[in-house]
Amino acid sequence: MGSRCSCERCAKLKMGDPVKELNTFKQFYKDTMLAEARKKGKNGITGAFEELGGGNDGQVTREEMVRYLTRHDYPGDANALFDLVDIDNEGLISKTEFGQMTEANFIKKGPVRAFKNFLSKKFGRTEDAFKVLDESHDKQLDANEFVTNVEKMGYEGDGNIIFQILDDNHDGKVTLADLQKVLGKLKAPEEPAESEFDTQASHTSEKHKKKRKKEKS
Repeated sequence: MGSRCSCERCAKLKMGDPVKELNTFKQFYKDTMLAEARKKGKNGITGAFEELGGGNDGQVTREEMVRYLTRHDYPGDANALFDLVDIDNEGLISKTEFGQMTEANFIKKGPVRAFKNFLSKKFGRTEDAFKVLDESHDKQLDANEFVTNVEKMGYEGDGNIIFQILDDNHDGKVTLADLQKVLGKLKAPEEPAESEFDTQASHTSEKHKKKRKKEKS
């Protein structure tokens, strides 16, 4: 197993269970965000997203999201929530991503699907992927070893979030069995329906353009 790491990326793993964080947000969304949007004559997901900071350019930055959630006494971890939803690790949340995070199966359709698709393009079997990740050959991965090696592979998402999802018993380790339990068998990359997700190329390109626009403003 990899050595312990005190760096910022691995410290993020102490933020808590991503499923619990998402459930906390869903309740907050129903109880607070929708109500605050209605006060200003706005409704539904669109109204809540505009209040969060996406009204002008269709994107929400980490700063905007954390500021809004803090101001309205969000009971969870605002930064952890942003990391969970920002699947492509671009530092921006689109309206599509925001809508997805209110869905019951967001974890499976979002971060898990993205990571499984990534591995499916590189490996034929889950076992093969685990062998590459397990550089220490001790049949288990800690946070540092996992995050370091998925980054070496070129994964552009948040490895910390994926580790938390795979480590569903919260023992600080991920085994081959954990990987197989969450991902199942690797297969041809899944293409999300257009109505549910932006196509990856156009979505990422648009986020890059709007990110640059935000940074200039």
